[in-house]
Amino acid sequence: LKNHGREIESPREMLLRVGQMAFTGVAENNIVFTDGDLIQYNLQPSHFLSGFLMELLEREDSARSVVYTFPHLTIQEFVAALAQFLTTDRGDIKTLLIEAHGMADGRFEVFLRFVTGLSSSWSTWI
Repeated sequence: LKNHGREIESPREMLLRVGQMAFTGVAENNIVFTDGDLIQYNLQPSHFLSGFLMELLEREDSARSVVYTFPHLTIQEFVAALAQFLTTDRGDIKTLLIEAHGMADGRFEVFLRFVTGLSSSWSTWI
């Protein structure tokens, strides 16, 4: 079986790509993702991915397609914040916080709270 196993991708790399997709969704007020979105972020449906996203069957006229969504917007915002926190250096995080805080419609409010919490000294202590 050693020669027949599939190469398992790094869960961290997959989490970061899911987080980038989640961040784009938060930025664009998008909570539903298509196969095209998964392809754009080099993601494929898997057991790991199903821990973050739900598959929904969408019907338009007679056509059926599968779309993906996070179980709750708050989970999408947390995954987006975690990915930004893990991939961005401290200076960029400060810039990100300033830019996101400047959005008048409040779409980044919960995201900002998550990033702030992840960035606090308490989170590194835990």
